[in-house]
Amino acid sequence: MTQPKLLVLFIFFLVAACSAMEPAPPEAAEDEAMSRTEFTDTVENFFEYAPLKAGQPSQFRIHLTDLRDGSPVEGAEVVLTVRAPGSDGALTSTTALVGKVAGIYVADLTVPRAGPYDIEFRVKNSKLDEWMRLSDFKVE
Repeated sequence: MTQPKLLVLFIFFLVAACSAMEPAPPEAAEDEAMSRTEFTDTVENFFEYAPLKAGQPSQFRIHLTDLRDGSPVEGAEVVLTVRAPGSDGALTSTTALVGKVAGIYVADLTVPRAGPYDIEFRVKNSKLDEWMRLSDFKVE
């Protein structure tokens, strides 16, 4: 190979290598899902949710198990109510939709203001009527 061809080939590979080393543009960081497992005497409540941000909906995926027999809690009305810590007044509430799989419910919860909150889960069907008031939810 002649010198000009080698030089062109070298420049081609050098340019290709340099362009491959350029950093990729930053991707929008997705917030990692949060999860908790809470219990009453008769219900296990495992739920996952997107981090809570004021004025934005956060999806809750709620998995309910009847601890008396280990079966999924089916056909329940599941209501989530947001309260300020120590308050009985509701800031907002939403009713979850029944999921495609037995015992799974989905709710979009929007908290209007930032701060610390309690979320109360009410689970009611023909077999049970449970209330679960949980604390330590931070809304940014």
